[in-house]
Amino acid sequence: MIPARELRPALHAATGLVALLLGVLPRPLELAGAAVGVLAGWVVIPRSPLEARLRRPGEPFLGGLRTYPLAVAGLIVALPDTLAAVGWAVFAWGDAAASVVGRHVPAPAVFGHRKATWSGSLAFLVVGTAVGWAIGAVVASTGGVPCPSVPRIAAAALAATLIDLVPIPPDDNLPHAVAAGLALAFLPI
Repeated sequence: MIPARELRPALHAATGLVALLLGVLPRPLELAGAAVGVLAGWVVIPRSPLEARLRRPGEPFLGGLRTYPLAVAGLIVALPDTLAAVGWAVFAWGDAAASVVGRHVPAPAVFGHRKATWSGSLAFLVVGTAVGWAIGAVVASTGGVPCPSVPRIAAAALAATLIDLVPIPPDDNLPHAVAAGLALAFLPI
């Protein structure tokens, strides 16, 4: 059995693989899928034993388990399919990598941050960029809009990595998605 501390980042990244469907599904099904994700996060998971394994000690109801599906839905509603998939991959895989690497690779805290380490932040940037590009390329090749450039994806990953250093309640999922989404939508690189 996966330890609870490792289960959450694993699930975070694994659900990011669903982004691969965004190039195949018609827009109404993408939106319906986002709605199902919100329903799962707000109704189904809270009533299941999985909630107890995923919830961090002291985490409020409006925490990461609720904001993750909202962040994904926001990307799907606001961006074309490939950009939404890249944004989702950046924050899903980047945040998961930051969590795992930050706990297992000793490094100093970033500017005295209580959670962020240099190793975790670098993992967020590198993994978010790499997986964002890979998922974007697949989605573009299966019917999505063209994949953004690697520098544009790296800028989105950097924006999400930097916003991770700012304590914005209730959780980092929404700020990650907004930062990555804005970079993908508006940076001309």
